Amino acid sequence: MAAPTSRPPGGTGTVVLVLGLLAVLFVAINTIASSLLTSARLDLTEDRLYTLSPSTRALLAKVEEPVTFRLYLSGSLAQAAPRLGLYASRVRDLLREYETVSGGLVRLEVLDPEPFSDIEDRAVAAGLQAVTATGGSENLYFGLVGTNTTDDIETIPFMRVDLEDFLEYELSRMLHALSTADPTVVGIITSLPTDGTVRMNPQGVQEQVPPYVIRTRIGELFETRYLGRQADEVPEDVNVLIVAHPKDATPRTRFAIDQYLLAGGRAVVLVDPFSETQGMEGQLLGTVVEGSSLKAMFDAWGVEFGVGTVVGDKLSARKVISQDSASLVEYVPWLELRGPSINASSPIMSGVEVVAMASAGHFTLRDDAAVTLTPLLTSSPGSMLIEAAKVQGFRDPERLLDEYRASQRYVLGARVTGMVETAFPDGPPPPPDGDEARGTPPPPWTRPVLATSVRPLDVVLFGDADLLSDRFWIRMQDYVGGQIPVPTASNGTLVLNTLEALSGSSTLMELRGRGSVSRPFEVVEEIRRAAERNFTDKERELRQTLEKTEQELHALRVRNPEDAARVVPERDRRQIERFQRERLQLRSELREIQRSLNLDFERLQTRLWFLNIALAPLVVTLAAILLAVWRAFRRRDRVHEAVAG
Repeated sequence: MAAPTSRPPGGTGTVVLVLGLLAVLFVAINTIASSLLTSARLDLTEDRLYTLSPSTRALLAKVEEPVTFRLYLSGSLAQAAPRLGLYASRVRDLLREYETVSGGLVRLEVLDPEPFSDIEDRAVAAGLQAVTATGGSENLYFGLVGTNTTDDIETIPFMRVDLEDFLEYELSRMLHALSTADPTVVGIITSLPTDGTVRMNPQGVQEQVPPYVIRTRIGELFETRYLGRQADEVPEDVNVLIVAHPKDATPRTRFAIDQYLLAGGRAVVLVDPFSETQGMEGQLLGTVVEGSSLKAMFDAWGVEFGVGTVVGDKLSARKVISQDSASLVEYVPWLELRGPSINASSPIMSGVEVVAMASAGHFTLRDDAAVTLTPLLTSSPGSMLIEAAKVQGFRDPERLLDEYRASQRYVLGARVTGMVETAFPDGPPPPPDGDEARGTPPPPWTRPVLATSVRPLDVVLFGDADLLSDRFWIRMQDYVGGQIPVPTASNGTLVLNTLEALSGSSTLMELRGRGSVSRPFEVVEEIRRAAERNFTDKERELRQTLEKTEQELHALRVRNPEDAARVVPERDRRQIERFQRERLQLRSELREIQRSLNLDFERLQTRLWFLNIALAPLVVTLAAILLAVWRAFRRRDRVHEAVAG
């Protein structure tokens, strides 16, 4: 009979004691860490989403008086909209980082505006926007209010997840506005409907056109002064002036711009050989639309602008639907500039990946120019010039491609600096006869008339005013019961960067494009796009056949009205029946194409969800079970060996 195995004395008690000591040590370490390491964090995200940039840290170091951020966050938001809940966690964590780095000068309060509570009343009074989740009745809040000791207020009515890339910029902008006495004032002179307008729809009914998205963004970030189409003078407190498509600017308006720039003012000037926005109106009226320029000032600076030509670029051309074949074809005057066409060394281009332009003009510098021209946007080396008259009226992409002859690279946007002379050496121009229609002549010029600039000129020029228009860089997307603008190009970032650079707030520009906490399946999205490409041609072919069939069927019905069915020729009757069958068959095929469009995408998405959500835990569980079984067998083998020994 084998001898029984012996256990080490006190083995079980020792194990229990060790486990108890480890538990005590764990609690002690967490207690010490929570009290001594409150500011220690480890950010392992790819884009360093939870780490403040050097510019924000420098801004926090300059804060001298307390600033309070109040985050109004509904407790049920995460359950009603999971993606918003994930974004809310990032917003809260980043604001706590502001609080920690500032040494307490920035304070954070997180408030839950429950229905009919005092906190909800405060949220409404602050102008925060509530949304209602699909199928719910409760108002949900996710907004931010910032205040300082002088009762200045900055708000974000609703933290939109589509602007997550700009989160740190938005927070630092609010902090900068609350900790700086003088806000940046942006003046706007334009003939474009940037502030919205009213137009007639195809049914002859008036409809409201909302303001440009970029105009709204400028109003949110800066104090704005809309000076209209004409301006007798530029207010002295304007820090940056936007001059967009000054087609109707009077000589007095141009003189006011000239004197503003000579006095040290800075400006963004958008001129255009052909405004596509106003070209739509001209197309309906059958009139020729003229371009815009500041020729007198450009001549004084030594800058030339091709107001009679637009730049065509086959390599950067956007594709449009051909009217003849309904296929996609390059329209060379409409450009999407990226890569080598963008001067990445300029801080103005920080975060700018693609710029959409339409019928843009180009800039050149004379040999005797008084300024330096630094290109920001250029076309590809194989571009060409097209007469502006050829892009007016109805588009003819095929004709422009047939006439395309590669030439050279052209400058479409640039920063111009240097000491310059006035474009009005004779002083303020007399009012032209056209001004008499305004009722009263412009007031006399009371400021000193400057002949030369008091400090170097600093102006950013763009050869296209349509880059402001929503039509070329914005698409609307349904979101939480409404629509939100989704950028398809970086035009908005470009304009805001330019204003910040000219206003002296360039330290905030590097805060753009910090990334998103939501990580999409890039491979899945590419497969979805590939599926769309595979089915688009077939769908277009079927639609063309269906349209042709319906036209032929309509022609037969016109020739053979229903009330004359008894005398319809047998041949026409058979054709009508055949066309009706073909139409039903084509519609059935179209429905099948539409059902099949995302089939591969949905199958792959389901598989990936299974791999990420179900398979990984199953593999870990199976591995744990196998490990436990293996250890059990090992223990049994050791017991047998000990007994046998």
